[in-house]
Amino acid sequence: MSAAELFRLLASGVHPETGEPLPPGSLVHRPEAIRLLFLLADEFSGMHFRQIKRRQKVKLTPEERRQKNRQTGRPENAFLPWQEEEKQQLAAQVTGDYSIPELGKRFGRSPRSIALQLVKMKLITAEAAAAYE
Repeated sequence: MSAAELFRLLASGVHPETGEPLPPGSLVHRPEAIRLLFLLADEFSGMHFRQIKRRQKVKLTPEERRQKNRQTGRPENAFLPWQEEEKQQLAAQVTGDYSIPELGKRFGRSPRSIALQLVKMKLITAEAAAAYE
């Protein structure tokens, strides 16, 4: 049974599996529910649930991502993967006198991102990183 058929039966007050009328107190007898079910039936006419096209996510270039991050007030490199060179620089600078928030500003990342990366590199413990959740 297609989605459109299912919605039409429900809008008509008929149980889709048994073909029997639904009880008078059922929600499908309310005018707003009937309108919604018929709209859904029209929307799904000729389609099956698996055939519904989902919106394709647009893959941004790293520079487009940085620009979007700046526009939304996020750190510049938020949601960008760590480059090997960045990891090496972070490891070298973490032993200095920089705090995690200061490192975040230097690398254009959130303090949480810095802390998580340091945990992956086994330079701090997960407990220490939890302070930046």
